[in-house]
Amino acid sequence: MSQIENYKYLSAELLMMMFFWVAFIGRGYCYYCPLGTVLSLLSKWAGQKIVTNRSKCIQCNRCNIACPMSIDIKSMAQIGKAVTDLRCVGCSHCIDSCPTETLDYSTRFLEWIHHQSE
Repeated sequence: MSQIENYKYLSAELLMMMFFWVAFIGRGYCYYCPLGTVLSLLSKWAGQKIVTNRSKCIQCNRCNIACPMSIDIKSMAQIGKAVTDLRCVGCSHCIDSCPTETLDYSTRFLEWIHHQSE
């Protein structure tokens, strides 16, 4: 019975620790999760990127604040270069937060569809 109590205690402590980690650090677990590694490799294969040249960036920094993976999108938008960081999970929070609609999400497949429709 004492082993069951120990396992219950340890599992509750682990879950509580994970909750506080996620609540205060954000998506920090994505840096160490094997699934995050697989998704980053798939995103690289698919050509996932955030296009930053749709309009003029006003350097408001909202994209960097909105990014749960702490990717420096603002500096790439300033020079008009696409963001192809492996840490990007494609959540599009940065795109939604941009007031000038400078950012857009793209992959090789989406670009292919766009070229087919022209």
